[in-house]
Amino acid sequence: MQTSAKPNSPSTSEAGFTLIEVMTALLIASMLAGAVLLLWPGESMIVRSTAEKLAARLTTAADESVLANRQIAVFVTTQGYGFERREADGWRRLDGNSALAFEAWPASTSAQIEKPAATERADGRIAFLDPLGGATPMRIVIGNTVKWIVEIDGEGAVHANPSD
Repeated sequence: MQTSAKPNSPSTSEAGFTLIEVMTALLIASMLAGAVLLLWPGESMIVRSTAEKLAARLTTAADESVLANRQIAVFVTTQGYGFERREADGWRRLDGNSALAFEAWPASTSAQIEKPAATERADGRIAFLDPLGGATPMRIVIGNTVKWIVEIDGEGAVHANPSD
């Protein structure tokens, strides 16, 4: 007497995955992993965004100096950078909810002041933005292996460019 396969059980040729199915799954997984790695912020992206943010904030500070008719100073420390405004009773740090509040350097990102010399002022103020639109020339190099340069010229124009 012959026995037949049960109608609900798969035959041996239908069990498991085909080579095409396995290769397709591996292709999709590798494409997803590649996309994640490409979008992961590397050092160059972090340094670039830090330099562009500093340049934008310097432009904002220059505009604030003109609008408020007050001199604004840029100060830099090893932890980060910020801005101070000259008031009638002295310098006041712009903190709190201000767009010019202190900003910390990202982890493992360094900043080196090239102009003016870092030893010129003990208070950390490296540049002054005046109410007439002028500024103290300043140059900061941001980054370790990948470097960006943020500069302010005497007319108050701000530039952020990759280092050659």
